[in-house]
Amino acid sequence: MGYSIAALCVLVLLQYTAAEPRPEFALGVTVQGSSRVGIAANDAKTFIAGVKKSAVDYVVRSELPLLPSVLTVVKDVATQFQTLATALVTSITTLASDSSGNVDTVFGAAIDAVDNTITFADVTLPGLTNPLVQLIGKPLVEKFQDSLQHISKALVPMKSRLKDLKTGAQNAVIEAGSTTNIATDIIVKNLKRSVVAQLVYALQLLRATVPVLKYTVDSTVEDIAIADQYMLDLSAKVDSTIGEKSSVAASLDEIIASIDKTITDTMKAIGTDLGKLSGSYATLINLGTAASAGKLASTLAKFSANLVALGSKDPTIITILNSMKDAVLDVYDVTAPLFYIYDSYLVNALITTLVANGNYSQYCFYKYKDYLFAMLETIAIEAGECVDKEVIRLEYFRKTIELMLELLFFDFEDISGDLVTCNKIVDTANLEECVASMAAIYTKLESAFGEMFALGYDVVSHEIKATNNRLKICMRLSQSSLGNTEIPMLMAKIADCDEFGPLQQND
Repeated sequence: MGYSIAALCVLVLLQYTAAEPRPEFALGVTVQGSSRVGIAANDAKTFIAGVKKSAVDYVVRSELPLLPSVLTVVKDVATQFQTLATALVTSITTLASDSSGNVDTVFGAAIDAVDNTITFADVTLPGLTNPLVQLIGKPLVEKFQDSLQHISKALVPMKSRLKDLKTGAQNAVIEAGSTTNIATDIIVKNLKRSVVAQLVYALQLLRATVPVLKYTVDSTVEDIAIADQYMLDLSAKVDSTIGEKSSVAASLDEIIASIDKTITDTMKAIGTDLGKLSGSYATLINLGTAASAGKLASTLAKFSANLVALGSKDPTIITILNSMKDAVLDVYDVTAPLFYIYDSYLVNALITTLVANGNYSQYCFYKYKDYLFAMLETIAIEAGECVDKEVIRLEYFRKTIELMLELLFFDFEDISGDLVTCNKIVDTANLEECVASMAAIYTKLESAFGEMFALGYDVVSHEIKATNNRLKICMRLSQSSLGNTEIPMLMAKIADCDEFGPLQQND
Protein backbone atom coordinates (compact mmCIF):
# COMPACT_ATOMS: atom_id res chain seq x y z
CA MET A 1 0.00 0.00 0.00
CA GLY A 2 1.55 3.31 -1.08
CA TYR A 3 1.95 6.46 1.02
CA SER A 4 2.29 10.05 -0.10
CA ILE A 5 5.40 12.00 1.00
CA ALA A 6 3.25 14.16 3.29
CA ALA A 7 1.75 11.07 4.93
CA LEU A 8 5.18 9.58 5.51
CA CYS A 9 6.39 12.79 7.15
CA VAL A 10 3.39 12.82 9.45
CA LEU A 11 3.95 9.16 10.32
CA VAL A 12 7.60 9.73 11.17
CA LEU A 13 6.70 12.76 13.28
CA LEU A 14 4.06 10.81 15.16
CA GLN A 15 6.55 7.99 15.85
CA TYR A 16 9.15 10.47 17.10
CA THR A 17 6.59 12.20 19.31
CA ALA A 18 5.39 8.90 20.70
CA ALA A 19 8.96 7.95 21.55
CA GLU A 20 9.67 11.20 23.43
CA PRO A 21 9.65 11.16 27.24
CA ARG A 22 6.53 12.92 28.49
CA PRO A 23 7.46 14.94 31.58
CA GLU A 24 4.53 15.63 33.88
CA PHE A 25 5.63 18.23 36.52
CA ALA A 26 4.50 16.03 39.43
CA LEU A 27 1.10 15.53 37.79
CA GLY A 28 -0.40 12.40 36.28
CA VAL A 29 -1.21 14.12 33.03
CA THR A 30 0.73 15.55 30.11
CA VAL A 31 1.62 19.23 30.13
CA GLN A 32 1.73 20.86 26.72
CA GLY A 33 5.21 21.73 25.46
CA SER A 34 6.91 20.11 28.45
CA SER A 35 8.81 17.50 26.44
CA ARG A 36 11.40 20.16 25.56
CA VAL A 37 12.29 20.73 29.22
CA GLY A 38 14.13 17.43 29.64
CA ILE A 39 16.00 17.93 26.36
CA ALA A 40 17.09 21.44 27.34
CA ALA A 41 18.12 20.27 30.83
CA ASN A 42 20.24 17.45 29.41
CA ASP A 43 21.90 19.85 26.95
CA ALA A 44 22.77 22.19 29.81
CA LYS A 45 24.06 19.28 31.88
CA THR A 46 26.48 18.32 29.08
CA PHE A 47 28.00 21.81 29.11
CA ILE A 48 28.16 21.90 32.90
CA ALA A 49 29.92 18.51 33.06
CA GLY A 50 33.20 19.89 31.66
CA VAL A 51 33.61 22.97 33.85
CA LYS A 52 36.04 21.49 36.38
CA LYS A 53 37.87 18.98 34.18
CA SER A 54 41.01 21.00 33.39
CA ALA A 55 41.43 22.19 36.99
CA VAL A 56 40.99 18.73 38.48
CA ASP A 57 43.25 16.99 35.95
CA TYR A 58 46.26 19.30 36.24
CA VAL A 59 49.04 18.63 38.77
CA VAL A 60 51.67 21.33 39.46
CA ARG A 61 55.23 20.00 39.08
CA SER A 62 57.42 22.98 40.02
CA GLU A 63 58.07 24.22 43.54
CA LEU A 64 56.56 27.70 43.16
CA PRO A 65 53.89 27.97 45.92
CA LEU A 66 51.87 30.54 43.96
CA LEU A 67 50.78 27.99 41.35
CA PRO A 68 49.15 25.35 43.59
CA SER A 69 47.61 28.14 45.68
CA VAL A 70 45.88 29.66 42.65
CA LEU A 71 45.01 26.25 41.23
CA THR A 72 43.33 25.23 44.50
CA VAL A 73 41.03 28.27 44.38
CA VAL A 74 40.18 27.68 40.71
CA LYS A 75 39.52 24.02 41.42
CA ASP A 76 37.23 24.87 44.36
CA VAL A 77 35.21 27.37 42.32
CA ALA A 78 34.83 25.00 39.37
CA THR A 79 34.03 21.93 41.48
CA GLN A 80 31.47 23.61 43.70
CA PHE A 81 29.70 25.26 40.77
CA GLN A 82 29.65 22.04 38.75
CA THR A 83 28.24 20.09 41.69
CA LEU A 84 25.48 22.65 42.34
CA ALA A 85 24.63 23.21 38.67
CA THR A 86 24.51 19.47 37.99
CA ALA A 87 22.14 19.05 40.94
CA LEU A 88 20.04 21.90 39.53
CA VAL A 89 19.51 20.48 36.04
CA THR A 90 19.09 16.97 37.48
CA SER A 91 16.33 18.21 39.78
CA ILE A 92 14.54 19.87 36.84
CA THR A 93 14.87 16.72 34.75
CA THR A 94 13.42 14.76 37.66
CA LEU A 95 10.65 17.32 38.09
CA ALA A 96 9.78 17.33 34.42
CA SER A 97 9.25 13.56 34.34
CA ASP A 98 7.68 13.17 37.80
CA SER A 99 4.08 11.98 38.14
CA SER A 100 4.04 11.33 41.90
CA GLY A 101 1.58 14.05 42.76
CA ASN A 102 3.99 15.51 45.34
CA VAL A 103 3.91 18.99 43.81
CA ASP A 104 5.39 20.86 46.77
CA THR A 105 8.19 18.36 47.32
CA VAL A 106 9.37 17.95 43.75
CA PHE A 107 9.04 21.60 42.77
CA GLY A 108 10.58 22.59 46.09
CA ALA A 109 13.67 20.46 45.38
CA ALA A 110 14.15 22.11 41.99
CA ILE A 111 13.65 25.64 43.34
CA ASP A 112 16.06 24.92 46.22
CA ALA A 113 18.66 23.66 43.75
CA VAL A 114 18.39 26.92 41.78
CA ASP A 115 18.58 28.90 45.04
CA ASN A 116 21.72 27.03 46.07
CA THR A 117 23.40 27.91 42.79
CA ILE A 118 22.38 31.57 43.07
CA THR A 119 23.66 31.63 46.66
CA PHE A 120 26.97 30.20 45.47
CA ALA A 121 27.32 33.05 42.98
CA ASP A 122 26.27 35.78 45.41
CA VAL A 123 27.60 34.56 48.77
CA THR A 124 30.04 31.67 48.51
CA LEU A 125 32.13 32.83 45.55
CA PRO A 126 33.63 35.94 47.23
CA GLY A 127 34.88 33.83 50.14
CA LEU A 128 36.52 31.37 47.76
CA THR A 129 38.18 33.95 45.53
CA ASN A 130 39.28 36.57 48.10
CA PRO A 131 42.69 34.85 48.62
CA LEU A 132 43.42 35.50 44.94
CA VAL A 133 43.50 39.26 45.49
CA GLN A 134 46.56 38.92 47.73
CA LEU A 135 48.18 36.37 45.43
CA ILE A 136 47.62 37.77 41.94
CA GLY A 137 45.42 40.85 42.17
CA LYS A 138 41.83 41.30 41.00
CA PRO A 139 41.62 40.31 37.29
CA LEU A 140 40.78 36.63 37.85
CA VAL A 141 38.43 37.45 40.75
CA GLU A 142 36.59 39.89 38.50
CA LYS A 143 36.32 37.29 35.74
CA PHE A 144 34.84 34.76 38.14
CA GLN A 145 32.39 37.35 39.43
CA ASP A 146 31.38 38.35 35.91
CA SER A 147 31.07 34.69 34.83
CA LEU A 148 28.69 33.88 37.67
CA GLN A 149 26.71 37.09 37.17
CA HIS A 150 26.38 36.11 33.52
CA ILE A 151 25.12 32.67 34.51
CA SER A 152 22.66 34.29 36.94
CA LYS A 153 20.88 35.74 33.89
CA ALA A 154 19.54 32.21 33.44
CA LEU A 155 19.15 31.27 37.10
CA VAL A 156 16.93 34.19 38.19
CA PRO A 157 14.26 33.74 35.48
CA MET A 158 14.53 29.96 35.92
CA LYS A 159 13.55 30.29 39.56
CA SER A 160 10.62 32.57 38.66
CA ARG A 161 9.31 30.19 36.01
CA LEU A 162 9.57 27.23 38.40
CA LYS A 163 7.60 29.17 40.99
CA ASP A 164 4.97 30.04 38.36
CA LEU A 165 4.69 26.41 37.29
CA LYS A 166 4.51 25.25 40.90
CA THR A 167 1.63 27.65 41.56
CA GLY A 168 -0.06 26.52 38.37
CA ALA A 169 0.31 22.84 39.32
CA GLN A 170 -1.09 23.51 42.78
CA ASN A 171 -4.06 25.41 41.32
CA ALA A 172 -4.72 22.63 38.78
CA VAL A 173 -4.81 20.00 41.54
CA ILE A 174 -7.20 22.13 43.62
CA GLU A 175 -9.48 22.82 40.66
CA ALA A 176 -9.55 19.19 39.52
CA GLY A 177 -9.60 17.74 43.02
CA SER A 178 -6.98 15.19 41.92
CA THR A 179 -3.36 14.91 40.86
CA THR A 180 -4.14 12.51 38.02
CA ASN A 181 -7.59 13.05 36.60
CA ILE A 182 -7.08 16.64 35.47
CA ALA A 183 -8.86 17.85 32.38
CA THR A 184 -6.77 19.21 29.53
CA ASP A 185 -8.41 22.64 29.71
CA ILE A 186 -7.43 22.93 33.40
CA ILE A 187 -3.80 22.07 32.54
CA VAL A 188 -3.75 24.54 29.63
CA LYS A 189 -5.18 27.30 31.83
CA ASN A 190 -2.89 26.80 34.85
CA LEU A 191 0.36 25.52 33.29
CA LYS A 192 0.60 27.69 30.23
CA ARG A 193 2.69 26.66 27.28
CA SER A 194 4.35 30.10 27.31
CA VAL A 195 5.61 29.59 30.88
CA VAL A 196 6.97 26.14 30.02
CA ALA A 197 8.67 27.71 26.99
CA GLN A 198 10.22 30.35 29.23
CA LEU A 199 11.60 27.60 31.50
CA VAL A 200 13.06 25.89 28.42
CA TYR A 201 14.60 29.20 27.38
CA ALA A 202 16.11 29.64 30.86
CA LEU A 203 17.72 26.20 30.58
CA GLN A 204 19.01 27.04 27.12
CA LEU A 205 20.33 30.32 28.49
CA LEU A 206 22.08 28.40 31.27
CA ARG A 207 23.74 26.23 28.64
CA ALA A 208 24.73 29.38 26.75
CA THR A 209 26.21 31.16 29.77
CA VAL A 210 28.21 28.30 31.34
CA PRO A 211 30.99 28.40 28.69
CA VAL A 212 32.29 31.74 30.01
CA LEU A 213 32.99 30.14 33.38
CA LYS A 214 34.57 27.13 31.71
CA TYR A 215 36.75 29.47 29.63
CA THR A 216 37.84 31.34 32.77
CA VAL A 217 38.78 28.07 34.47
CA ASP A 218 40.46 26.55 31.41
CA SER A 219 42.41 29.68 30.49
CA THR A 220 43.67 30.08 34.05
CA VAL A 221 44.76 26.44 34.20
CA GLU A 222 46.45 26.93 30.83
CA ASP A 223 48.35 29.91 32.27
CA ILE A 224 49.29 27.87 35.35
CA ALA A 225 50.59 25.07 33.11
CA ILE A 226 52.65 27.53 31.06
CA ALA A 227 54.05 29.08 34.25
CA ASP A 228 54.75 25.65 35.71
CA GLN A 229 56.77 24.53 32.69
CA TYR A 230 58.56 27.88 32.60
CA MET A 231 59.69 27.44 36.21
CA LEU A 232 61.05 23.98 35.42
CA ASP A 233 62.89 25.31 32.37
CA LEU A 234 64.23 28.31 34.28
CA SER A 235 65.41 26.09 37.14
CA ALA A 236 67.24 23.87 34.67
CA LYS A 237 68.80 26.96 33.09
CA VAL A 238 70.02 28.20 36.47
CA ASP A 239 71.61 24.83 37.17
CA SER A 240 73.26 24.65 33.77
CA THR A 241 74.60 28.21 33.69
CA ILE A 242 75.40 29.37 37.21
CA GLY A 243 74.35 26.57 39.55
CA GLU A 244 76.13 23.54 40.96
CA LYS A 245 75.90 21.77 37.59
CA SER A 246 77.26 24.71 35.60
CA SER A 247 80.57 25.12 33.79
CA VAL A 248 81.50 27.71 36.44
CA ALA A 249 81.14 25.12 39.17
CA ALA A 250 82.87 22.53 36.99
CA SER A 251 85.94 24.78 36.70
CA LEU A 252 86.11 24.99 40.47
CA ASP A 253 85.51 21.26 40.83
CA GLU A 254 88.55 20.61 38.69
CA ILE A 255 90.97 22.75 40.71
CA ILE A 256 89.44 21.57 43.99
CA ALA A 257 89.99 17.96 42.98
CA SER A 258 93.55 18.78 41.88
CA ILE A 259 94.49 20.44 45.19
CA ASP A 260 92.78 17.71 47.19
CA LYS A 261 94.63 15.01 45.21
CA THR A 262 97.99 16.73 45.83
CA ILE A 263 97.35 16.79 49.58
CA THR A 264 95.82 13.30 49.72
CA ASP A 265 98.56 11.66 47.63
CA THR A 266 101.33 13.29 49.70
CA MET A 267 99.71 12.27 52.98
CA LYS A 268 99.31 8.74 51.68
CA ALA A 269 103.03 8.61 50.71
CA ILE A 270 104.06 9.95 54.14
CA GLY A 271 101.81 7.38 55.80
CA THR A 272 103.36 4.59 53.78
CA ASP A 273 106.90 5.69 54.65
CA LEU A 274 106.06 6.02 58.35
CA GLY A 275 104.47 2.58 58.27
CA LYS A 276 107.71 1.13 56.87
CA LEU A 277 109.66 2.98 59.55
CA SER A 278 107.49 1.50 62.27
CA GLY A 279 107.94 -1.96 60.78
CA SER A 280 111.73 -1.65 60.60
CA TYR A 281 111.91 -0.38 64.19
CA ALA A 282 110.20 -3.53 65.39
CA THR A 283 113.03 -5.62 63.90
CA LEU A 284 115.76 -3.79 65.81
CA ILE A 285 115.89 -6.14 68.80
CA ASN A 286 119.08 -4.78 70.35
CA LEU A 287 117.85 -1.18 70.26
CA GLY A 288 114.71 -2.23 72.09
CA THR A 289 116.75 -3.23 75.15
CA ALA A 290 117.82 0.35 75.84
CA ALA A 291 116.14 2.15 78.75
CA SER A 292 115.05 5.03 76.49
CA ALA A 293 113.63 2.71 73.80
CA GLY A 294 110.07 3.25 75.00
CA LYS A 295 110.40 7.02 74.77
CA LEU A 296 111.84 6.68 71.29
CA ALA A 297 109.03 4.36 70.21
CA SER A 298 106.45 6.84 71.55
CA THR A 299 108.07 9.68 69.64
CA LEU A 300 108.07 7.69 66.40
CA ALA A 301 104.38 6.88 66.87
CA LYS A 302 103.61 10.59 67.15
CA PHE A 303 104.83 11.13 63.60
CA SER A 304 102.00 8.93 62.33
CA ALA A 305 99.55 10.45 64.79
CA ASN A 306 99.84 13.76 62.95
CA LEU A 307 98.25 12.17 59.91
CA VAL A 308 95.30 11.02 61.99
CA ALA A 309 94.99 14.46 63.57
CA LEU A 310 94.87 16.13 60.16
CA GLY A 311 92.17 13.74 58.99
CA SER A 312 90.01 14.56 62.02
CA LYS A 313 90.22 18.33 61.58
CA ASP A 314 86.87 20.11 61.47
CA PRO A 315 86.20 21.34 58.89
CA THR A 316 88.11 18.86 56.77
CA ILE A 317 90.44 19.95 54.00
CA ILE A 318 87.93 18.92 51.32
CA THR A 319 85.18 20.88 53.08
CA ILE A 320 87.38 23.97 53.10
CA LEU A 321 88.13 23.51 49.42
CA ASN A 322 84.46 23.03 48.54
CA SER A 323 83.64 26.28 50.30
CA MET A 324 84.88 27.99 47.15
CA LYS A 325 81.77 26.77 45.35
CA ASP A 326 79.61 28.01 48.20
CA ALA A 327 81.28 31.40 47.92
CA VAL A 328 80.48 31.53 44.21
CA LEU A 329 76.87 30.51 44.78
CA ASP A 330 76.43 32.86 47.74
CA VAL A 331 77.65 35.84 45.78
CA TYR A 332 74.75 35.46 43.37
CA ASP A 333 72.59 37.18 45.97
CA VAL A 334 73.48 40.32 44.02
CA THR A 335 71.31 38.88 41.25
CA ALA A 336 69.00 36.91 43.53
CA PRO A 337 65.99 37.78 41.35
CA LEU A 338 67.54 35.58 38.66
CA PHE A 339 69.37 32.96 40.65
CA TYR A 340 67.04 32.19 43.57
CA ILE A 341 64.03 31.86 41.30
CA TYR A 342 61.61 30.51 43.90
CA ASP A 343 62.16 33.56 46.12
CA SER A 344 62.53 36.06 43.29
CA TYR A 345 60.42 39.20 43.08
CA LEU A 346 61.26 39.41 39.37
CA VAL A 347 60.11 35.85 38.63
CA ASN A 348 57.08 36.40 40.85
CA ALA A 349 56.15 39.55 38.90
CA LEU A 350 56.36 37.71 35.58
CA ILE A 351 54.46 34.63 36.77
CA THR A 352 51.84 36.67 38.65
CA THR A 353 51.21 38.71 35.50
CA LEU A 354 50.62 35.48 33.59
CA VAL A 355 48.50 33.61 36.14
CA ALA A 356 46.41 36.68 37.02
CA ASN A 357 44.56 36.12 33.72
CA GLY A 358 44.41 39.85 33.02
CA ASN A 359 43.86 41.60 29.70
CA TYR A 360 47.47 41.19 28.54
CA SER A 361 48.66 38.27 30.68
CA GLN A 362 50.03 35.89 28.08
CA TYR A 363 51.11 38.73 25.80
CA CYS A 364 53.31 40.29 28.49
CA PHE A 365 54.64 36.92 29.64
CA TYR A 366 55.81 35.97 26.16
CA LYS A 367 57.15 39.47 25.59
CA TYR A 368 59.59 39.29 28.51
CA LYS A 369 60.01 35.65 29.54
CA ASP A 370 63.25 35.08 27.62
CA TYR A 371 64.90 38.18 29.06
CA LEU A 372 65.60 36.16 32.20
CA PHE A 373 67.38 33.47 30.20
CA ALA A 374 69.49 36.09 28.44
CA MET A 375 70.44 37.67 31.77
CA LEU A 376 71.42 34.29 33.17
CA GLU A 377 73.75 33.79 30.23
CA THR A 378 75.35 37.18 30.93
CA ILE A 379 75.89 36.29 34.58
CA ALA A 380 77.40 32.94 33.62
CA ILE A 381 79.87 34.53 31.21
CA GLU A 382 80.99 37.18 33.71
CA ALA A 383 81.17 34.72 36.59
CA GLY A 384 83.20 32.36 34.41
CA GLU A 385 85.77 35.09 33.77
CA CYS A 386 86.13 35.68 37.52
CA VAL A 387 86.54 31.97 38.21
CA ASP A 388 89.00 31.40 35.35
CA LYS A 389 91.21 34.16 36.70
CA GLU A 390 91.15 32.67 40.19
CA VAL A 391 91.82 29.14 38.95
CA ILE A 392 95.18 30.34 37.61
CA ARG A 393 96.10 31.61 41.09
CA LEU A 394 94.90 28.37 42.68
CA GLU A 395 97.11 26.31 40.41
CA TYR A 396 100.13 28.27 41.72
CA PHE A 397 98.83 27.63 45.22
CA ARG A 398 98.54 23.90 44.51
CA LYS A 399 102.19 23.78 43.50
CA THR A 400 103.13 25.74 46.64
CA ILE A 401 101.27 23.29 48.86
CA GLU A 402 102.94 20.40 47.08
CA LEU A 403 106.41 21.87 47.79
CA MET A 404 105.49 22.53 51.43
CA LEU A 405 104.34 18.96 51.93
CA GLU A 406 107.42 17.51 50.27
CA LEU A 407 109.53 19.21 52.93
CA LEU A 408 107.94 16.91 55.51
CA PHE A 409 109.75 13.89 54.03
CA PHE A 410 113.08 15.37 55.12
CA ASP A 411 112.00 15.26 58.77
CA PHE A 412 112.03 11.45 58.92
CA GLU A 413 114.05 10.29 55.91
CA ASP A 414 117.21 9.61 58.00
CA ILE A 415 115.49 8.02 61.00
CA SER A 416 115.68 4.47 59.69
CA GLY A 417 119.47 4.68 59.05
CA ASP A 418 120.05 6.33 62.43
CA LEU A 419 118.15 3.57 64.21
CA VAL A 420 120.14 0.88 62.42
CA THR A 421 123.39 2.62 63.50
CA CYS A 422 122.30 2.67 67.16
CA ASN A 423 121.14 -0.93 66.96
CA LYS A 424 124.69 -2.03 66.07
CA ILE A 425 126.15 -0.69 69.32
CA VAL A 426 127.01 -3.53 71.62
CA ASP A 427 128.03 -1.61 74.73
CA THR A 428 124.92 -1.07 76.86
CA ALA A 429 125.89 2.39 78.09
CA ASN A 430 126.77 3.58 74.63
CA LEU A 431 123.55 2.07 73.26
CA GLU A 432 121.48 3.90 75.85
CA GLU A 433 123.32 7.13 75.14
CA CYS A 434 122.59 6.77 71.42
CA VAL A 435 118.92 5.89 71.92
CA ALA A 436 118.38 8.65 74.52
CA SER A 437 120.04 11.19 72.25
CA MET A 438 117.87 10.14 69.30
CA ALA A 439 114.73 10.20 71.46
CA ALA A 440 115.49 13.76 72.60
CA ILE A 441 116.33 15.03 69.12
CA TYR A 442 113.43 13.34 67.33
CA THR A 443 111.00 14.51 69.99
CA LYS A 444 111.84 18.07 69.02
CA LEU A 445 111.79 17.19 65.32
CA GLU A 446 108.38 15.51 65.65
CA SER A 447 107.05 18.65 67.32
CA ALA A 448 108.21 20.73 64.36
CA PHE A 449 106.82 18.05 62.02
CA GLY A 450 103.40 18.36 63.69
CA GLU A 451 103.52 22.13 63.51
CA MET A 452 104.14 21.86 59.79
CA PHE A 453 100.97 19.79 59.47
CA ALA A 454 99.01 22.42 61.41
CA LEU A 455 100.60 25.17 59.33
CA GLY A 456 99.62 23.39 56.12
CA TYR A 457 96.01 23.15 57.29
CA ASP A 458 96.00 26.83 58.23
CA VAL A 459 97.60 27.85 54.94
CA VAL A 460 94.92 26.02 52.97
CA SER A 461 92.19 27.49 55.15
CA HIS A 462 93.45 31.07 54.88
CA GLU A 463 94.17 30.89 51.16
CA ILE A 464 90.72 29.52 50.34
CA LYS A 465 89.14 32.31 52.41
CA ALA A 466 91.18 34.79 50.40
CA THR A 467 90.06 33.11 47.19
CA ASN A 468 86.44 33.29 48.29
CA ASN A 469 86.73 37.00 48.95
CA ARG A 470 88.47 37.67 45.65
CA LEU A 471 85.69 35.80 43.83
CA LYS A 472 83.03 37.78 45.66
CA ILE A 473 84.62 41.12 44.82
CA CYS A 474 85.05 40.21 41.16
CA MET A 475 81.54 38.84 40.75
CA ARG A 476 79.81 41.63 42.66
CA LEU A 477 81.47 44.23 40.47
CA SER A 478 80.62 42.34 37.30
CA GLN A 479 76.96 41.98 38.32
CA SER A 480 76.38 45.42 39.82
CA SER A 481 74.91 46.89 36.63
CA LEU A 482 72.56 43.95 36.22
CA GLY A 483 71.34 44.10 39.80
CA ASN A 484 71.12 47.89 40.08
CA THR A 485 69.81 48.81 36.64
CA GLU A 486 68.64 46.05 34.32
CA ILE A 487 66.52 44.01 36.74
CA PRO A 488 64.64 47.04 38.16
CA MET A 489 64.09 48.25 34.59
CA LEU A 490 62.64 44.88 33.57
CA MET A 491 60.35 44.93 36.62
CA ALA A 492 59.01 48.32 35.49
CA LYS A 493 58.47 47.07 31.93
CA ILE A 494 56.50 44.04 33.11
CA ALA A 495 54.30 46.27 35.27
CA ASP A 496 53.69 48.74 32.41
CA CYS A 497 52.89 45.94 29.98
CA ASP A 498 50.43 44.41 32.44
CA GLU A 499 48.61 47.74 32.66
CA PHE A 500 48.82 49.08 29.10
CA GLY A 501 49.68 46.07 26.93
CA PRO A 502 50.93 47.03 23.46
CA LEU A 503 50.28 50.70 24.32
CA GLN A 504 52.93 50.87 27.04
CA GLN A 505 55.04 53.97 26.61
CA ASN A 506 58.31 53.18 28.40
CA ASP A 507 59.66 50.15 26.56
